[in-house]
Amino acid sequence: MNLTLILLLAGPLQLSSADSLTARVDPRVELMSILFRLAGNPEYNMPISKSPYSKAVEAHFGEFGSHPVIRTARKLRARRGVSYDAVMSMAVHLVDTVELAEKVPFDKKPPGLDRRWRLEEARDFLKKARDFVEKTKFNEFFKKHNALYEATANRMTKKLNERAYLDWFDRFFGTRPGAKFYVIVGLLNGGGCYGAGLRDLEGQEEITPIIGAWRFDGEGIPVFTGRIVPTVVHEFCHSYTNPIVDGHADKLEPAARRMFKHCEQTMRRQAYGNWKTLMYESLVRACVVRYMATTDGKAAAAREIRAQHGRGFKWIGELSEVLADYESQRKQYPSLEGFMPRIVRFFEGYADRYDDLVAKAPKVVSMTPPNGATDVDPALAEIKVVFDRPMKDRCWAVVGGGPQFPELTGKTHYDKACKVLTIPVRLKPAWSYRFWLNRGKYDSFQSREGVKLASVAVIFKTREK
Repeated sequence: MNLTLILLLAGPLQLSSADSLTARVDPRVELMSILFRLAGNPEYNMPISKSPYSKAVEAHFGEFGSHPVIRTARKLRARRGVSYDAVMSMAVHLVDTVELAEKVPFDKKPPGLDRRWRLEEARDFLKKARDFVEKTKFNEFFKKHNALYEATANRMTKKLNERAYLDWFDRFFGTRPGAKFYVIVGLLNGGGCYGAGLRDLEGQEEITPIIGAWRFDGEGIPVFTGRIVPTVVHEFCHSYTNPIVDGHADKLEPAARRMFKHCEQTMRRQAYGNWKTLMYESLVRACVVRYMATTDGKAAAAREIRAQHGRGFKWIGELSEVLADYESQRKQYPSLEGFMPRIVRFFEGYADRYDDLVAKAPKVVSMTPPNGATDVDPALAEIKVVFDRPMKDRCWAVVGGGPQFPELTGKTHYDKACKVLTIPVRLKPAWSYRFWLNRGKYDSFQSREGVKLASVAVIFKTREK
């Protein structure tokens, strides 16, 4: 076994922000992805991650699905929520895939290692992972696919260096002397991308976003397009902004909790499960808007704002304008850290307005058939939705598709008072239906005053004919 090759691929590039970015496929990331793929984590089993490489992984490692480390991974997900970014944070905190040694002692609580990893559980997991590596001959498997890894790294590196990302980070956040920057491609991660990084005991940083692969060419090599730009910026920004949020968490928490209460369902669908994650994501997404405004212009920034509003971050446009003030006052605010009191005040004000907005938001008071019904007459020809106040006419978003979306037989319309919506349909017997009133960027339902309806999932099942 050529351990020199393996260690070289696992080791970080020593880049300063004056250098161009380089990408690679990292054995630590591939190992953790494989372990949690075998454990059944859906985020590491996305259909869009399927490729000739994923088939090779399944063929080589599939028989080890009952290995103790896989069973432990399942328990960690069930008991601690170890999933998504927690998995990747473990990957970058390992020295290599030979000894799986801790790059920073875990008992020192490295800030980049996700808190879902408890010390003794993490070390028990790694002990079992070492046995998995040995029994499955993981490193030999990795070496065997080196040509794919090099082709992937070269393709991503070329795409990255179409832009001077690090120049913008230096200007916006301030330079990070001695920091090491590189991008890792997670070949099994599908659309999962993570802002991973590490800070050692001497304060040296490795900023190493992990970008998933979800499109592949005929040779099974990932394809990266210009649409990856916001994702790369997003994941890099996490290493800059998350520590700032942590440093101001006590001041952000009251407003953030109030906001999270109103958008919890939307956020949890995106795996954002608490108020602090809401703050992490909000600040990062507003920074991405500023990047797009600086490098691609106002139209690109506006598109990014619309995309974030569609994901439930309705305040991103306003927050990005606050950050525009930061950009224009750099003599007063040399770093984003010093500007955080303004951002805290923004969220305090927005939380007040959010409370008021939710109070004024239209609500569904009843449906025909009742939402969740399981014995609906298949002869029913109209779905009716009753709102608690007049709605804006000709503004609706009945969202869905596929076999669970009802067949429409006429024009959707309101009554004269614009409080009752009628959707003409033809239903099948013994059939399950699902659609949404407003969802994501499709959010046209609104009151006459222009307040949006929060997304409502409509679910029912018809009985036998």
